[in-house]
Amino acid sequence: MYGILSGGSVIAKFTAPMTVNSNTPVFATDALSLKRNVTKRTAQRWEITTALEPLSLESNELFSLFVTKGHFSQIDVIMPQNYGAIKKRVLAASTPVGTGSIGATTFTVGSNTPPNTIPKGTFIRFSNHSKVYMLTSTVTGNASVGVFPELRSAVTSTTFNFIDDVTMPCYLETDTVTGMTFTDGILMDLGTVKLVEKL
Repeated sequence: MYGILSGGSVIAKFTAPMTVNSNTPVFATDALSLKRNVTKRTAQRWEITTALEPLSLESNELFSLFVTKGHFSQIDVIMPQNYGAIKKRVLAASTPVGTGSIGATTFTVGSNTPPNTIPKGTFIRFSNHSKVYMLTSTVTGNASVGVFPELRSAVTSTTFNFIDDVTMPCYLETDTVTGMTFTDGILMDLGTVKLVEKL
């Protein structure tokens, strides 16, 4: 279940329509010959734009969280996994670990008992830092796997979450309502909210 966390529980579920966007600064200019010159920065953050399930009896939890955290404090969410990656995932009784150096676009997966398969497009988070990454290749058992963006911190036999337990620290976008919006008198429905990864 993907949504906004408070006290370790999801208090507001994400609903469709939902967009997960990778924001990487890119500068593009066109020459007179119409040749395009593109420069990409290494900075990257995930951004979620989503509707939230309307709430009634539980609306006080979300209302309190948004008012006290506002646009200035961290809010944790469960990162939505790609449906195709979920369907191709094969789980075995193992806790995989990763080893890689800072700045690397690949890392080595260990302690990954076959047939444990983690497909490309899966979001992961290492236990030693808060950045959320996406796998760019599929790994079964112990092998090297691609990752995006490049590793922000080194990992040495570090466990990582990759199922429906990848939490991402976020900020509310500044135009998101930090109070109550009610529909039909008893249903709190904030419409579309935007959450940006806290870096």
